[in-house]
Amino acid sequence: MIFDKQALSHVRERVRAKNAIIFLSGPSAVKTPLELLASNDVIAVNGSACWLIDNNIRPFIYMVTDIRFITSRESDFERSVERSEYCVINEDVYAKASAERKKWLEERCYIIHELYKREKAGPLKKLKFWLYCRQHPEVIMHVPASRKKRILGFSKDISVGYCNCKTVAYACMQMAYSLSYEKIICAGLDLSGSFTRFYDQSSASTLVTELQQDLDKILPLFTFMRKYINPPVYTLSLETSVPYDDIPLIELKQLGYH
Repeated sequence: MIFDKQALSHVRERVRAKNAIIFLSGPSAVKTPLELLASNDVIAVNGSACWLIDNNIRPFIYMVTDIRFITSRESDFERSVERSEYCVINEDVYAKASAERKKWLEERCYIIHELYKREKAGPLKKLKFWLYCRQHPEVIMHVPASRKKRILGFSKDISVGYCNCKTVAYACMQMAYSLSYEKIICAGLDLSGSFTRFYDQSSASTLVTELQQDLDKILPLFTFMRKYINPPVYTLSLETSVPYDDIPLIELKQLGYH
């Protein structure tokens, strides 16, 4: 079903904690204390949900925006959907699924709308985005005049759509912001080193990552987010390519853990 305003209200009513942990794929994610994960709402992505489930942590939201993950690790995806409280996919994942899979997804997942698929666009499309933001002030978007420059955006209300950032982490941030958490804490937002996913190290179904070549497209959006929205987003990662000026470091001791 479509993740509309009614769906957003429904999920918001079932929020259980003040803070959300966005549990991502970087190696530092598994350093997060289980007690911290258990005492907060967790938004998991791709294969990170299986690690949580194996450690008796039920994801509050499970989000997948890349059809390649589903096709490469179908059983992990199905298990994560069944064991999470809510599952969220984007329109692209739904559109590329088989007819049989579409029915399965419709019964189990919310579908979010991607406001743009390409960050670059011609004058007419950019005018369309400018008018859209005038009609939807909850969507903050920088639409440059130059065809060569990229669109930057952030949705404060994911029920109207979300802005793409080449990483599911950014969609999760927009979801958590829409749910009004006091703190949005990223675990595993490393984007550094060999760009490996912690759950791929013992798997034969390793999905090729494009994060390294997309880093110069991802980082400007975090800078944009901090400058124009300034959401309560933090990172636990001590080894990250994301500047702490954009996503500040929060230490475990600040959250009552050591």
